[in-house]
Amino acid sequence: MVICIEVEQRTKSELDQLLKVGGYKDYSQVVAIAISNQVLLQRQVAATGNSLVVAGGDASPQDKGNFQPRLDEASAKQDTSEATATSIPAIFLLPTQKLTNCEAAPLPNDVFVPGHDVPVDRWIFGQHNKILPVKASCRALAALCRDARGIPLKAAADIAAQAAKLGDYLRQTDTSHLVSRDEALSLAFPSTGSEAGDKARLRFANQFVASANKQGQLSGLPVDLKLVNYISAKESRLSLTAAGWQFAAMPNPILDRSAGDAVAKFSDAEIDFLVSHIRDNVPVEDSAYRAVIRALNKGANTPETLDDYLTQFVPNRTDKPFTRAFLTTQRSGVISRMSDLGMLTRRREGIKVTYVTTERAMEYFSTSSHATAGVSND
Repeated sequence: MVICIEVEQRTKSELDQLLKVGGYKDYSQVVAIAISNQVLLQRQVAATGNSLVVAGGDASPQDKGNFQPRLDEASAKQDTSEATATSIPAIFLLPTQKLTNCEAAPLPNDVFVPGHDVPVDRWIFGQHNKILPVKASCRALAALCRDARGIPLKAAADIAAQAAKLGDYLRQTDTSHLVSRDEALSLAFPSTGSEAGDKARLRFANQFVASANKQGQLSGLPVDLKLVNYISAKESRLSLTAAGWQFAAMPNPILDRSAGDAVAKFSDAEIDFLVSHIRDNVPVEDSAYRAVIRALNKGANTPETLDDYLTQFVPNRTDKPFTRAFLTTQRSGVISRMSDLGMLTRRREGIKVTYVTTERAMEYFSTSSHATAGVSND
């Protein structure tokens, strides 16, 4: 349905500002959410008799630029539970004892050799797109495995339940720090107050802890990054790899400091460790990073042009060709993970998004396994 309306220039400017800082894809999404919010507010006022006061035109330009709108009615229903989310569940806190004596699982097997191009369909699944949940899961696994030789796979559900409480806490932090949607800490975390809570927790368990298919093969972003695996081939019990134990034991600015502190997702030490680990041990992710950096260096720095560039890494399949939507999902996932690791930023101008590499990305590109393997990065 198309509805045309007339707005003042000021309203148009405010819409542009919302697109820039709120992470909306277009004007239609902004207007649709605004209408839903207004209906929700009127229902609330009618039901309770209470009024709601919102800061008006006297707000500073900085305040307006950092305005974080409520995304949907489900978010509003979370307010009560989130209001009490004042602490991080203990399972995610920095271990109080050293983890050096804990048994490490072996690195998952890999069919790819470091330094060689990997087709897009074999990249890490695009929906495995955030790394802070991986940090949380490594902490939880460290806590559960510290006094036991691995844990059963079904324990992933218990970790996901605790992750919902952590999600409430992180949403509170996002709100108090006016974090933009792109950089929100709570993205990918479930919540305790959501109507789709069971599905969200199951999705978190599968994507950010671990799951297994009928053949017993593990999947999930911690497994993809070779931080989690079975403790041995004969036992279907999860544990952290040596890299996973090391990552879990590293202090984190979110999980180990109060909500009043800075909201950087990772310390420089954590990022340096993960980037080095990926370069040396995770050829699938290494190849994806190099492909994206190479594309950005050649000017393919918008979602559309980057997708065009990456088509060369999509294998031909005559029976069931890969769709453009699949390519977009894969690209979106690797962009999000690289952003979490400080390798690129998103620059927004209205509805236009441009990807910009950082010094960390260029350093990675120049020292990657691809270069050390004697293959040109150009």
